Amino acid sequence: MSPIVKAPFYVSNDTLHRDLNIPTIQNVVKIFYKRLHSNLSNHQNPLIPDLSTRTIPGDPRRRLKRKLCSDLLED
Repeated sequence: MSPIVKAPFYVSNDTLHRDLNIPTIQNVVKIFYKRLHSNLSNHQNPLIPDLSTRTIPGDPRRRLKRKLCSDLLED
């Protein structure tokens, strides 16, 4: 049983998120990451926008099925 909402153990997290209108962690991270990069690109300090890149310099694109925050900007 989920102690917060007193839901039975067989109710999925997806169902709880939809029924209670709670955003998933992935959606929250996507919102904050996009907001961070928009703030960085529009910053008044001329050195700060250079810090905002979609990829890590020298980082190869080959990797296992790991999702990185920079992948969220591609949507």
